[in-house]
Amino acid sequence: RSLRLHVSQVCCYLPRCVSFLSEAAEADHQPSPNNMIFIFFTQALLQDLRDQCPGGSCNPQLGDLMVGRAAQLSASSTCGEGRSCQGKGFCLSVQEKRKCFTCDSQLPYNLHSNPNSHRIENVITTFDPERKMKWWQSENGVHEVSIQLDLETVFQFSHLVLTFKSFRPAAMLVERSKDFGRSWKVFRYFAEDCLLHFPSVSDQPAKSVDDVVCDSRYSGSDPSTDGEVVLKALDPVFEIENLNAPHIQDLITLTNIRVNFTRLFMLGDTVLGRRRRNPQDKYYYALYNMVVRGSCFCHGHASQCTPVDGGQGSVFTMTAMVQGRCGCQHNTAGDNCEKCQDFHHDSPWRPGGENNANICRRCNCHGHSDSCHFDSARFQATGSISGGICDDCRHDRTGPQSCDCDPAGSQDGGLCDALSGHCVCKENVEGQRCDRCKHGFFNLTQDNPTGCQVCRCHFLGSVGSCDQLTGSCECDHLAMGPLCDRCLEGFWGLGNSVFRCSPCDCDVGGAYSTTCSPEDGQCQCLPNMVGRRCSAPAPGYFLPLLDYFLYEAELAAPLHGGSSPPSTPPSSSSPLVNPGALPRCEKYFRDQGYDFKFTNGRVVLVRRTPGPARRRRQQRGFPLDPGHPLQIIPRQRTADRPVTWTGLGFVRVLEGAGLRFTVDNVPSSMDYQLVIRYQPESPSDWLASVSIIAASLGDGRCHSGPTGSKTLILPGNSRHPGSDASSSSHILIDSRDLNSFQHVRCVGLAAELGPQGTAGVCEGLIQSMSARVHNGAVLCRCDVIGSVGPSCSDLGGFCECKPNVIGRCCDTCAPLTFGFGLDGCKRRRCDRCQGGFWGFPSCQPCECNGLSEECDEETGECVDGYYGNLALRTPCQPCLCPDARSSGRFFATSCQHDPQSLGVTCDCWEGHTGPSCDRCSPGFHGDLSLPGARCEECPCNNNISPADSNACDSVTGECLRCLHNTMGPRCQDCRPGYYGNALDQDCSECSCYRPGTEVTQCPLESPCFCDSRTGQCPCRTGVTGVLCDQCEDGYWNLGRASGCQPCSCDPVNSLSNTCNKKQHTPTTDTDTTTDTNHRHLQLGSC
Repeated sequence: RSLRLHVSQVCCYLPRCVSFLSEAAEADHQPSPNNMIFIFFTQALLQDLRDQCPGGSCNPQLGDLMVGRAAQLSASSTCGEGRSCQGKGFCLSVQEKRKCFTCDSQLPYNLHSNPNSHRIENVITTFDPERKMKWWQSENGVHEVSIQLDLETVFQFSHLVLTFKSFRPAAMLVERSKDFGRSWKVFRYFAEDCLLHFPSVSDQPAKSVDDVVCDSRYSGSDPSTDGEVVLKALDPVFEIENLNAPHIQDLITLTNIRVNFTRLFMLGDTVLGRRRRNPQDKYYYALYNMVVRGSCFCHGHASQCTPVDGGQGSVFTMTAMVQGRCGCQHNTAGDNCEKCQDFHHDSPWRPGGENNANICRRCNCHGHSDSCHFDSARFQATGSISGGICDDCRHDRTGPQSCDCDPAGSQDGGLCDALSGHCVCKENVEGQRCDRCKHGFFNLTQDNPTGCQVCRCHFLGSVGSCDQLTGSCECDHLAMGPLCDRCLEGFWGLGNSVFRCSPCDCDVGGAYSTTCSPEDGQCQCLPNMVGRRCSAPAPGYFLPLLDYFLYEAELAAPLHGGSSPPSTPPSSSSPLVNPGALPRCEKYFRDQGYDFKFTNGRVVLVRRTPGPARRRRQQRGFPLDPGHPLQIIPRQRTADRPVTWTGLGFVRVLEGAGLRFTVDNVPSSMDYQLVIRYQPESPSDWLASVSIIAASLGDGRCHSGPTGSKTLILPGNSRHPGSDASSSSHILIDSRDLNSFQHVRCVGLAAELGPQGTAGVCEGLIQSMSARVHNGAVLCRCDVIGSVGPSCSDLGGFCECKPNVIGRCCDTCAPLTFGFGLDGCKRRRCDRCQGGFWGFPSCQPCECNGLSEECDEETGECVDGYYGNLALRTPCQPCLCPDARSSGRFFATSCQHDPQSLGVTCDCWEGHTGPSCDRCSPGFHGDLSLPGARCEECPCNNNISPADSNACDSVTGECLRCLHNTMGPRCQDCRPGYYGNALDQDCSECSCYRPGTEVTQCPLESPCFCDSRTGQCPCRTGVTGVLCDQCEDGYWNLGRASGCQPCSCDPVNSLSNTCNKKQHTPTTDTDTTTDTNHRHLQLGSC
């Protein structure tokens, strides 16, 4: 228990007790176990204190230099201190009454036994609850009084704060000493009237940080108590660039500080009372507190300090005392860390800087000396690197650092530089002793003039430098060879490249193999493939898509199955055209003796010829008119319709019929996928029998023959129940192709990655597979007439076509176009009736009784204000909405005739309603009895309901039912009690504060009236603010029924007519004092 108590005491009073414990331990030659624990614990904490200093300068914390130094504090005058002053009193005149008090400072202050003692030590700051009950007070009527604090060593001074119980002095000055009181310098003068009390001192603001001036801010009569005088060693107005500058150090370091009061502040008999025995006995100096902030002065080399006297006296009782001996760090020593430690003179002593600690460096004598000194000439000669000179070198060593150089790596056989003491290394050697090769060199030998050989490892193929003894190289995991200058098989990059070894990454389809040139990484490409990886086609070539082998059904040969031929055989002269797919001028040309033929993307007119010739042409293609087993269904491409077919369109195949495709352009034998593109026309599934007949043996690479038959199921159009039942015996076949899409799993990848992922993942696979299948790239072969240029897309080989030209090679006109030429293809003519005619292709003139020249081109219905149906033999009649168009009272776009009711309904203009459009719609107005009038929108600024038929007057347009808190003939204003912008539907209720608003403008149980635009409420007298919720200056106490009350401050004794607007606490320049019963009196002048 005793041991634990002692250790606790050590923890509480460190670092003050450190030196004390050390001395106690040294005094006992046979330390007890307890003493041994004390010594060890003290040394550990001292080391911890040294380690707390950061990399830059460090300084101890600031504290009050007055604390703990009561014995070193003195005053030249104290009331009731001498025998002649014992029991002497002092008096105050308060409101024409004289009150006297006793001052007895023979003994120290005690709240209970000696409360009237006013010694100088009372000004030392404490935190006792009764601290305002004690103070220092001078003798009455004495003008020149001084207070002096004597410190035991040099301290760093920050600022001085004096808090007065009495009036502050009319004149005073503060002095400092750095030589323990032998000489003094003035910090600053203070006076209410500087020219009167210190005429030789400037009363203007200081021009520099060390300028001595007179300050008048702290010497006035206000306040009469608790007034302060503040002095800062370094005025923050000035920017200090170097705290270690001599003139700055002169300002902030001191051993003594003295405050000289030179003139009492006196009000005069007219203020404090009539002339009596001696007016000056009522005036004195009285201080509550005196604070001298500072710290021990350590030149930026310590963060903690210890007692100067080694911990003697009352040090242990004053835990907040600022100590004066620095716990030096950065290898410095002295009470103020003003010098380097022994054997740490390799660099000069400097004060700690903001970003540089300026540590004293240890001398390097290589174990041949135990002492050194600093030499400034050597420090400058070495470029501020080393200034330490070793003293009394042993072991036959000489030189500033008793050098020990390696003879193999240093010049002159191991001698060091006589001036600097450093070893002089050979060209390729480094180290303090010149005993190792530089990075990138190896094999240190004495007979080598440069010391070491250069490593020959390839800088990209090796990892780091070579072994400094053997010179062997450590290769990167992709490099090989003794010098790591070659890449592994399948990699390239060393040599001419600035990169490390990289994979060849040759394209599996476009290159012959996976190897490449080790110098530039170029792969060996298949024909017409280019690029380092052989992954791109050469200009003018392309990589076909995997469905490149496409065979259109329109170009296939017919296969008639077992079904019976159609009841009416097709004309042998030429197939008849499907009227739904051909131009509407069909009847005209048929009447002229022509038939239609669909050949090479064109609809060709063929004059009818005898039967044998027609039978010969029947084998050249499929017919276009319905009723045949095989019929071409062309598709026209439009911008608003996605293209879901290839070629010209489809071939409609009757049940039992078939198509024969000839495959004669496959470049090599491999596994292909057979794809049939079709479009069902019925919900039923179809069975398709596929037979393959080999025309040649091929190259023998296939494991099994391609011949054979297989039945496939083609799902029907079950998702579209509205399909044509009449087409249930037909199916539309688009094309057939061979591809390897399934073979490379791109379908599965597309399902997993989505449309965006397919392009990134599958495109490379498709290109590689295409290059392998076609043994390189394929020539574009763009048609010179139908294409824009000779180039095509790299993937797919699609040429850029001219207008109305289609096909991969741009060699075919689009359906319903003709005239393949240098300008593309032209659209067919005769596709609609001329103006004034209807019923294409049998165009007939419109019959509108001369009232209109145009009618609907399909139905013949009259337009532009008339109704009728020529197809039903109903003549055109004028629409009456309510009158005819030419009357000026026609308010419709058209009208409709109901054949059931025989009535006519008008299609009214906006704003009109009724069967004849003769009334205005809700929200519209107009006097339709006037010529030229029409219904227009009511001008209510969107503040009425469009569905309310009574929202506005239907004739005048006056707004009757305004919404959104608006009013006015156009709902253009906010209602009373609301403010804002009615045109933006932004009328908000006035939020006036009723106690501060005029009573007449705030009726009970209704909103207050405010400005309809700004929302400013009408305030009572003395009230201000948008909501009338604040008192003006000179008024207070808002909340009563009468609004704000006047402050009513006395105009003679008040600084202004301003008071606390909530609690009516006037601002005062008089004192607050205490009567004999210690009751506080508010003297309260405004």
